[in-house]
Amino acid sequence: MKIKLNDCLTSAQAVTKICYNEDTRNLNFQIECKDLNDFKECINTIKAYNAFDCKLVNEKLNKYANFRIFYNLDNPNNGQDFLKYNIGREGSVVMYIKYFKIGFCKENGEITEFTQELFEKNMKAFAKEAKADECDFDNDGCYNYCRLWWD
Repeated sequence: MKIKLNDCLTSAQAVTKICYNEDTRNLNFQIECKDLNDFKECINTIKAYNAFDCKLVNEKLNKYANFRIFYNLDNPNNGQDFLKYNIGREGSVVMYIKYFKIGFCKENGEITEFTQELFEKNMKAFAKEAKADECDFDNDGCYNYCRLWWD
């Protein structure tokens, strides 16, 4: 069976489409998405899986995981995604949302230091409202991350 990838704009979208296709599925993979929009497109590819619902998950991502980088008033790089997003599968749907340990972001128009407390508060609320079965926090040396898993 051929999988049509011509509508995929990034490698993350192509890998997600291949790995969540029944004929070519891969039960253990992870890939970094380009940005939040790419991440949400990958989530749309999954559609639904047990308690995972792409529309609900994307709606809650907009609410709890849509932080923007802020360097200083004149920096042209302001406004990029503050968080990094990985989509994958560990038997079931998994995602890793992570951030570099130091930084400032814009939240609701306000410039604020991005802290672990802010991150955990948002990720726990996201997990609850998006109906994730697991929500764990850890770090890999450079990044703090949240692992979210749906069964």
